[in-house]
Amino acid sequence: MKASAALLAIGLTACTNENSGALLECRVVGEPVEEGLVTYCPNGNIFENVMTEFEIGKDSVYNYNTELNGESGDVAIEMSGIGYFGAHLLKGQTLKMTVEKEGDEWKARFEGPQADISRFVNEYTQRFDQMLYWSPDPGESKPNTEYRQLLEENYGKVKSALSSIEDAKARDYYTRLTEGMHKWLTIRLIMDSCENDHSNYKLNDEYRLLVKDIDINDPVNLQTNMAFTALNSLCNVEESSDNQNTCLRQMELTDSLVTNPNLRRFLVQMIGQQYYMYGDGTGDYETFNKKFLEWAGDDKEIAQAMINQFMEKKRSTEITQAGAQAPDVELTTPDGKTVKLSSLIQGKFTYIDVWATWCGPCCKEIPFVEKLVAQYKDNPKVQFLSISIDQNKDAWLKKLEKDKPEWQQFIIQDEVEAQFSKDWGITGIPRFIMINPDGTIFSSDATRPSDPETAKTIDTEINK
Repeated sequence: MKASAALLAIGLTACTNENSGALLECRVVGEPVEEGLVTYCPNGNIFENVMTEFEIGKDSVYNYNTELNGESGDVAIEMSGIGYFGAHLLKGQTLKMTVEKEGDEWKARFEGPQADISRFVNEYTQRFDQMLYWSPDPGESKPNTEYRQLLEENYGKVKSALSSIEDAKARDYYTRLTEGMHKWLTIRLIMDSCENDHSNYKLNDEYRLLVKDIDINDPVNLQTNMAFTALNSLCNVEESSDNQNTCLRQMELTDSLVTNPNLRRFLVQMIGQQYYMYGDGTGDYETFNKKFLEWAGDDKEIAQAMINQFMEKKRSTEITQAGAQAPDVELTTPDGKTVKLSSLIQGKFTYIDVWATWCGPCCKEIPFVEKLVAQYKDNPKVQFLSISIDQNKDAWLKKLEKDKPEWQQFIIQDEVEAQFSKDWGITGIPRFIMINPDGTIFSSDATRPSDPETAKTIDTEINK
């Protein structure tokens, strides 16, 4: 699934009662949906996305409800194997959405309140899908110029669709949203291009023009990521491996420029993520912790939770250094049997993929695991294990039945999963682990299957 920054995931069951009083009644004609995800972003803060998993039987209806923040709200709807759609919902009213294949493409039709806005939101959602302009597989990635051309073509089509919105106030809002998202995606591609060229994107003339005069406190700019982009453009400090210099400067800029409380809450989460998740944790983190907690103010509970998680990770990092004995765990097989991780090593260099069916980045790495498995299928010195942390075992089993992976699959849940994540310092997935043939740790946070260095490391270790 595309959306991966959720703090809340709610599983609901599809049903066939078309008079349920739901905000959305979604029917897919002629095809069941085995995996679906509705994403609702109440305040434009992606850290607080409400994500709802669902399934739809053939020619049945899925009824969706959530607590809207206001009188209306937009949702993104992903259906595995079918497509990505958008819809506009009104409190207390039901929008009917029918998805049906026309030729080679799946199309959505809308009936009900403000269906004209839903038609636009659907167009906007599909044409500004960020996955259109980036590929996790380097072999399938297109030149940056092609992505830029595609973006401009889609931008033109989204702008044309604005005229179909009847209400002038709504049309003005979605016009500003369109301009903001087009600007953000353009900046994203500029950043990618500069990364490829090993140049500083903040010195790029087009980037500088795009971030100039952005109203940081405009709620629309929070939704399109332009608020943080504009603030970050002002953050010109010497970078450090723990990101502390950057984070401290962003905190200063927030204090001097930000008046939107929703944006400030987002920045507490974003800046905390940059330091506690993406920094290497090697600096004076105790001093930073105190500053960050005090600076967070009304959002100190969020800050404290991030600090606690970081300190737990620091503890686990100390006990999972290279050469330490790998923490053991009891794994469950697809047929319900249990086995200890330690018993599986058997003198083999072991590569472990920790994942879940609801994790988009995890699922995008699976084909690369498959390639590694095929590459080393005749080599008895190496093995591959996948460990799912799904709480929904049926979803995991359905995924295995669909993909039919040719390497060992296991699941851990509840207290076992909690202890495993604590032992290994896992605060996000996908996570990859390498264990030596003697059961000691080679890397507790290894490179991804899609990284060419992974195969090089495996080759080096098994050919010693």
